[in-house]
Order: sequence, then structure tokens, then C-alpha cells
Amino acid sequence: MFVKQGLKHALTAGLFAVFFLPFIIADSQLFPFITGKAFVFRILVEILFGFWLIAMFRDAELRPRFSWVMTAVLIFVGVVIAADIFGVSFYRSFWSNFERMDGLISLLHLFGYFLVASSVLNTRARWQAFFNVSVVSSVIMAVYAFFQLAGKVTINQGGVRVDGTFGNATYLAVFMLFNFFITLFLLASLYQGKQNVQGAQSGQDGQNKQNPNGQKGSNWLLFGWYGLAIIFQLIVLYHTATRGAILGLIGGLLLTALAVAIFEKNRPKLRRMAIGVLLCVIILIGGFFSVRNAQFVKHSPTLSRFTPFVSVEKISTEISSQGRRYVWPMAVSGFLERPILGWGQENFNHVFNKYYDPRMYNQEPWFDRAHNIVLDWLVAGGILGFLSYLGLFAALLVLVWKSRTLSITDKSILVGLTAAYFFQNLFVFDNLISYIYFFSLLAFVHSENARGKSEPRWLSRFSENTILTQKVLPVVAVIVIASLIYVLNVKPILASRALIKALNFSQQAPEQGLEHFKKIFQYDTFADGEAAEQMFSQFKKFDGPTVKAETRQAFMLLAVGKMDAQIKRFPNDARYLLFMGSLKNRIGDFQGALTYLERAKTISPQKQSISFEIGLAYLSLGNNQKALENLKAAYDSSPDFVEARILYAVGAIYDKNNALATELLAPTKINEKTVASEERIIAAYAATGQMSEAVKLVEKRVALQPENPEVRFRLSAGYLALGQRGRSVEILRDIIKLFPPYKNQAEYFIKEIQAGRNP
Repeated sequence: MFVKQGLKHALTAGLFAVFFLPFIIADSQLFPFITGKAFVFRILVEILFGFWLIAMFRDAELRPRFSWVMTAVLIFVGVVIAADIFGVSFYRSFWSNFERMDGLISLLHLFGYFLVASSVLNTRARWQAFFNVSVVSSVIMAVYAFFQLAGKVTINQGGVRVDGTFGNATYLAVFMLFNFFITLFLLASLYQGKQNVQGAQSGQDGQNKQNPNGQKGSNWLLFGWYGLAIIFQLIVLYHTATRGAILGLIGGLLLTALAVAIFEKNRPKLRRMAIGVLLCVIILIGGFFSVRNAQFVKHSPTLSRFTPFVSVEKISTEISSQGRRYVWPMAVSGFLERPILGWGQENFNHVFNKYYDPRMYNQEPWFDRAHNIVLDWLVAGGILGFLSYLGLFAALLVLVWKSRTLSITDKSILVGLTAAYFFQNLFVFDNLISYIYFFSLLAFVHSENARGKSEPRWLSRFSENTILTQKVLPVVAVIVIASLIYVLNVKPILASRALIKALNFSQQAPEQGLEHFKKIFQYDTFADGEAAEQMFSQFKKFDGPTVKAETRQAFMLLAVGKMDAQIKRFPNDARYLLFMGSLKNRIGDFQGALTYLERAKTISPQKQSISFEIGLAYLSLGNNQKALENLKAAYDSSPDFVEARILYAVGAIYDKNNALATELLAPTKINEKTVASEERIIAAYAATGQMSEAVKLVEKRVALQPENPEVRFRLSAGYLALGQRGRSVEILRDIIKLFPPYKNQAEYFIKEIQAGRNP
């Protein structure tokens, strides 16, 4: 008995601890706001699952029961597993990456969490305690956000949109969205007199039992606490300025109030309250429309973000300025290509590469999500994955509304929460914390429906007094869970720490940085891909004059080798092929670069950055015609792209097609300051012997940057290259007058020039 009770208490405490995961920021990890929370959640679930397995065979009360929610979750997990197995890359689908910490491994842990929570929290009293812990967590987070608003704590993503300890305002918003409805649910339960656990479990809907006189004071304290929590949650949600979550809150609240107003027959006060809420929200919306052009609205960081929604024309303009305008059609194309089981989780990048829209040049260079839950699941799991995902909501809503243990008000609040969550997901994607809350909601509804049902027959055959349950199972569970913790969590954590150290040491101590890079790959985890990409970004730090030749060579060999390993693992990923081609270009292996870049272009033919690198490789090989052909293709795909215009002009200069270059760089088509400041254009003119054109651009740069002595030195060198030695000396004398600290350097150049030498 002691062991059984101890396991039950440990499981309950572990579940309560889940709500404090949002406060974890792992500074020693890559993506500290994401990875720390995810690794702790996984370790916690693995431990809880092991304890639950041991406890389940000892205590029949903790064994899972049947409900349609359980069935829906099992179907969803099964379909996603199949989609991942038959998708483009099961490795990526399983492991995801540090930035997202998603994938099948997270889904399996969420499923384990669902099983434990729905089995252990098998009474209304336990669920109320569980939800109360969540409310406490939200209030603490709100206080932290208030310090951010006051300027006492840094807003991690910058700007004025508070993000708490999430590092992302959107993630904080959905956290507060869930907790608002949870607090409302607890408040409604308190009002309905459902603190009596027996009464709640008996299913006597509509019975408002009176509390003893001694509890009245504590009830008022709870009313005040929940009211304060709701105020805090709303304030923080407002200051996240997250439109999807705020609109979801308004819509969910309207739906809740409407349902109570229509269906709540036994509690007229609640019905009147609901009608009042409906009127208040409608008046609030109407008031916003009436003052939408007021100055205080335009200058409000939050309210101004909602002004595009006041007309169809403004909504269209708003959508057209976002990446979703281009990404959503790509997602549709990807779904139509693989409509049954999709591409597998975490494989949206393949869709993005294949159907890339070149008009996205001013957006993020790589998208790994469609930023729409419908499209994300259609791509990841096809129609079966999407329907099984919808099945979670369908089962949840049906069981909520048919429940005999929930009042009409309880049901209305849960329906409103579900609608609000689904709506906001139409514009974003889930993160770990929102997934935890959703699976908590599923577990709660399952628990309410399964209460009182008998355990599965196959489980009932196990006795708590056998050697298997008393001795064998605990030992096996401990060994398996410990092994899983090490393989699934400890190794990636150590690799992530080594990567942080490698990045920190790369600047000041390249040799140590290189050793830490080597250590990352020794762990052989999904961190290898991130490390290979980071080595590409750190190339310049290892290519400097102060870095030892052997260190530079070892770094290059390691970077090329590990990037090649990623290409072998993901042969159809244009991103890795582009990185490898760019790396080869940087180390001077231009022919080798083309091998990878041409492959990348077949996978992503419209991606301009690939054509840029191909063009630069051909320029370096002296094949100006092929270079111009690729640079022209990039330019033609989106003529408004300034980078494409500049590189096309550079290609034209190398091809001695000055008429084309002049047309591309005309002041009516591109800013003169941009052209004058563009080193690649000046270098192209100089490399092709057109020094007079190069000097003209440097003269313009001097006019634009009169306080920059380095530009004047460049101009002096340009005149010297043109044979205008006297003019070169004049510029140097101007430098002496205008910039005394550069006197010695300028005088040295003057002496050399006057002596007939070219310094």
C-alpha cells in the first residue's frame, strides 16, 4: 500500500510540475527558449511513464479506460507514424531540430503524457488541483511580463510585444489564451457549487449545492483570486499584440456566451451574465470600428495591428505583405502532389524548395512551416493525417457536449476554448507548451468520459502480487527509461552545449572552437545537421590571417566532410546542397561547387540564391556567358529584387556588356547610393580593366561618405591606376588636412608615388 500511494503521489507531483516548464530558459543550449523546455519535458515524461507502468500493474485504478478521445488519439498517432515512415525523410520526421524540437519523438512523448495524465488524474478534484496549478503558473508569468512592460526585464524578441520566458510573443499569447479559459472554467465551477467532488462525479448537472458557512470566506477568496488571474491574463495577452490569439479569445468568448445564453436553462443568473458578456463584446467590437482611424489607435502597438481587419481591401493588402501569401499556395501544391499520407513531419522544406515562389525574395529565406494548422497537417500527413487531426477535435467536442458530469456552462467554456485554440492555429503553428495544454484538455475530457468504466480485459489479467509486477517490471522499466533518457536527451544536450562553446570560442580561440566542433559530431545526434550549418556560417572566422594554417585547413576539411554527410543523409534537400556549393565557392573549388549547386537547382529551380552562387562560380571560372545566363534567370524571376539586379549587372560587366549594365543600374531603376556603395560592381569594373568606371563610382561614394577616409584612399588608388599620379597625390593631401590621424600613412603613399612607385 505504501508503494502504491508513493507512486501515485510522485506521478501527481510530476504532472503538476509540467506547468512550470514555461519558465525554463537554458542559456547553455542552442535556442535556449525552446530546447530547455523540450528536453526537461521529455525527461519528465519518460520518468513519469516508467513510474506509471510500474504503478498501473500494481493499482487497477491507474489503468487506462476506453473513450472515443482515446481512440481518436491512437488513430492520430498511428496515422502520423505511417506518414513519417513513408514520408521524404523519416530521420528528420522523427528527430526534428533544435529550433522546433517537434517531430515524432515529441508526439510520442505527448501521447505518453496523455496516458499518464488521463489515468492518474482520474477524479474531478485532482483535475481541479491540476488546473489550479496552471493558473498559478500563468499569474507568475504575468508578473514577469509586467516587469518586461516596465522595462525592468528585457523583452527577448525586441520591440514592445511582451514574450515572457517564451522568447516569442505568439507562444506567450496561446499560453495565456488556454489559461484564461481554464480560469474561467474553475470560476464557473466554483460559482456552480461544484467544489464537492462527490457531487461533480455523480453527474448531477445543475445542482448548486450550498457550502458550509465556514467555507464562504474561502470561496470569496477564490473568486477574487480567479478574477485577478483573469485580469492579469487579459492584460498580458493584449500586450503580446498577437492577432490570432486575441481574435481567437474574442470568438471563443462569444461562442461560450452564446451557448450559455441559449442552452443554460437551470441557472438564470449565468444566462443573464452570458447575455451581458455578448453585449459587451459586441459593443467593444463596434467601438473599435468607430474609432479605428483615431490617433491613439494608430499609435498603439496592439490596436494598430487590428486596423487591417476593418475592410476586405485592407485585409487583402495585409495578407499580400506577408509570407503566407506565397507559402500557403506552395503548401496546397505540396498536398496535391502527395495527398494521402503527405510528406511526413518536418519535411515542409522539401515543398518549399520545390514550389518556391521567387517573389518571396524579401521574406525569410527558408520556411519550415505553412503557418496554418490545416495546411501544415495536410502537408505533413496528407488527407489522412489532417482528418485524424480533426478527429481529435471532433471526439473532444462530442464527448464534451454529451458529458453527464459537466454542466452546460462547463461545456460551453470548453467548446469556446477549443474553438479559440483552433482559430489561432490557422495563423501560427503549435509549440511544445500549446501541445501540452491541448493534450491536457484531451486527457481531461477522456478522464471525464472514462470514469467508472472497467479496465481492458487484457490488463485485468495482471495481478499486483506476482513476481512480474513486483520484481521484474520495475527493474526492466528503470533500465529502459534510463537508457532512453541518455540516448534521447543527454547526448543531444551535450552536443548542444558543445555547439554553444564552439560558437563562443570560434572568434577568440579558433583552435578550441574547432575541438568543440569535433566533439559535437562524436555524440552522433540530430545536432550534426545544425553543427554543419553553423560551421558554414563560421567560415570567415576561421579564414582570417590570425588563424593558424593547420587550424584553417582542419576546419575546412571537417566542414566539407560533415556537410557532405548531411547531403548523403538528405540527398534531396536543396538547402544543404546550396550550403555545400557556397562553401566550395569560398574555398576556391568552383568546379566542385557547381556539382552541388546544379543539383540544388534541379530541386529548387526558382530559388534565386542558388542561381547567384552558380553565377559567381562561373564568373570565377571565367565562363562569363554561363554566369550571365544564370544571373539573368534569377533577375527575370523577380525584377524588383535589388540583389538580383546588382548581380545581373555584375555579370554584364564581366561579359563586357556595358550597355546592359548601364540599363540595369540606371538611377530610375536603382538608388545611386546603393550602386556607389556596392563593392562588387566596383570590383567588376576594376577586374575588367574599366578603371574609369570604377573611379566614377568611388567619386560618388566620397560625395556620399565625406567623413570616411578609407573611401578617399580608394579614390587615390583609383587615380593612380589610371595613371593620374598628380590627382592621386591631391587626394592624399586632402586626407592629411581632413583626417590628421592618417597623416603618416598618407605621407608615405605620397613619397612612394612621387618616387615613381605604385604603393
